[in-house]
Amino acid sequence: MPSDAQIAALLRCVEDGDAADAPADNSILGTALGWSLEDVAACLQDAKDRSLVWGRRSGERPAPWFTELEVTVQGKRFIAAHPASA
Repeated sequence: MPSDAQIAALLRCVEDGDAADAPADNSILGTALGWSLEDVAACLQDAKDRSLVWGRRSGERPAPWFTELEVTVQGKRFIAAHPASA
């Protein structure tokens, strides 16, 4: 199970993509975070289960694979409650 710090880092990457008008997917997140695709999928599943992120589900592997990811209002609150370490 991913830590809150890992989920917050993932959500920040999703926000960065949204701000750059380049919505993230699993592959983009894995590259940006330096994580395996399996770790990205596990973290996204947890974030999705907690309604922190929204995305279009794709059939790519490892599952779950999402495209067009966006941080939800709950996700923005989560990020605010878990500031990045200095």
